[in-house]
Amino acid sequence: MTTPRIQLLALLAVSSLFASLARADETAYAKILRERDAVLSQILTAREARSATGAGDEEAVLSARLALCSFRRDTAPSKAEKIKQQELIVAVGQKKLATLKNRVATGLVGTEDVLLATDSLLQAQQLLEELKVDAKKG
Repeated sequence: MTTPRIQLLALLAVSSLFASLARADETAYAKILRERDAVLSQILTAREARSATGAGDEEAVLSARLALCSFRRDTAPSKAEKIKQQELIVAVGQKKLATLKNRVATGLVGTEDVLLATDSLLQAQQLLEELKVDAKKG
């Protein structure tokens, strides 16, 4: 009779250990996500401040904004939040493309740069539509 009790207690102890390890892993993961969001936000803020004084360039700001939005999309808890972040990514792509088109007219960049930016924008728009379709299904 004591053997089944001991086995039950051992099973409970092991399952409690696994549950506490899972919670610890989730806590560590959540902490990393918060820290990374904070770092990406600080990078964007620093680049925006530099750009506002004329010392930075718009490309660096757009790159930082894209990194932050992509991170937030990838870690978003809901489909609606993923869509919201992807819409911001599309807006960044549109702004980058418009900037490059203006620079082509002045000869500062080539048409290949515009084509690459167009492809990036189309890719972002494609993903946005995929997210929207997925949200309607589920």
